[in-house]
Amino acid sequence: METYWNHNTAFHHELVADAKTRGGRVLDVGCGEGLLLERLAPVARHIVGIDPDAKAIERARARLKSSPNATLLCGDFLAMPVPSPEERYSTITCVAALHHMELKAALLRMRQLLAPGGRLLVVGLAANRTVADFVLSGLQVLPVRIMNRWHGGVREIGVRLAAPQQSLRDIRQAAQEVLPGAKIRRRFYYRYLLSWDKPPSDL
Repeated sequence: METYWNHNTAFHHELVADAKTRGGRVLDVGCGEGLLLERLAPVARHIVGIDPDAKAIERARARLKSSPNATLLCGDFLAMPVPSPEERYSTITCVAALHHMELKAALLRMRQLLAPGGRLLVVGLAANRTVADFVLSGLQVLPVRIMNRWHGGVREIGVRLAAPQQSLRDIRQAAQEVLPGAKIRRRFYYRYLLSWDKPPSDL
């Protein structure tokens, strides 16, 4: 299947490079039609993708048919059972999917599924609420349009879309409650990056 570029896939190289440093088992939450999983497959022992959209999972299965280390699950991530310690994930990625779920519940389940010493990487969207939010988003409009034209960006890939409801301030507060020490930084393409390393003692 063909690849494509948009404001989410712009972060794939960074996520794959980070996951490669740990290898092991990788979970992609809200995997959609599987492009990130396809890119993660060569650097991980086992990749797992979960998404509630049956049509997206069907497309992901077609994309990953030549990846024997891939498992795809159609269902609610918040209902995903917590595996035994040895089956937890060295890396969990979540790209443009966290705002589709209840924020604190999703972060808590990610924490539970992550192996001690593992890393959570969330590329997310936040709602503009403050003057600073609107100003910083406005400053990106022209350069983002230029990059879209440069890369031949696509907006619609046939997956479910939703507008974010929580502000970056809300997300920071929830993350500090559930994931103490989490780092959240504004990034280009109207996104933020949340990263959290699970302490080795956090079982």
